[in-house]
Amino acid sequence: MRGGMERSYFWGITLDAAHKEQKWEGTATENTVDCTVTTHSLSVRQVVLGPDAKVGEANVVELEVMGFNDKKQRIPIYVSKVGGSYVSSVEVVVEDQAATFHLTKGSGPVYLSGTHQTETNVIGEDDIEELAEEDVEDEEEDEDEVVEDSPPKKKAKK
Repeated sequence: MRGGMERSYFWGITLDAAHKEQKWEGTATENTVDCTVTTHSLSVRQVVLGPDAKVGEANVVELEVMGFNDKKQRIPIYVSKVGGSYVSSVEVVVEDQAATFHLTKGSGPVYLSGTHQTETNVIGEDDIEELAEEDVEDEEEDEDEVVEDSPPKKKAKK
C-alpha cells in the first residue's frame, strides 16, 4: 500500500445509569470504489467521575475486546468513588477492532475521552495483484484440503 492520509479526531462517551454500555466500531474498512483501506485506532487518555456521582458508590468501567487468539478479554480500566480523584489519566489503546465499554458498578456519570485516529491508504496495482495471488493460493489450499479429506477411490475390477 502506498503512503496514506492520517486524521485525528476527539472522542468521548458518557456512561451512566441510563447508558451503561457504549460500543466503538473500530474495524478496518475497505472502499473498493476509491481502492482505499482505512484503519482505526482509539486512544483513551482521560476518565472523569462526574460531579453528580453518588457519595460512597464505587464506579467501575470495564473494557471488552478480542485479545490474542480471538479470546474475549474484559478487564477494568477505571475504578473510583466520590472522595477520591475525580480525574484519572489512563493509557488504553484499541486498534482495528470493535470494543465495548461497560459501567459494571455504580451509576456514574463517568466521562471517557481521548483520540480516534484513522489512516487511509491507497491500494496500488501491485497490492491488488498481491491480494489476488493470495486469494488464488488460499483457494488452492482449500482444494488440497478437500482432496485430503475425501476417501481414497477404489479401482474397478474387470
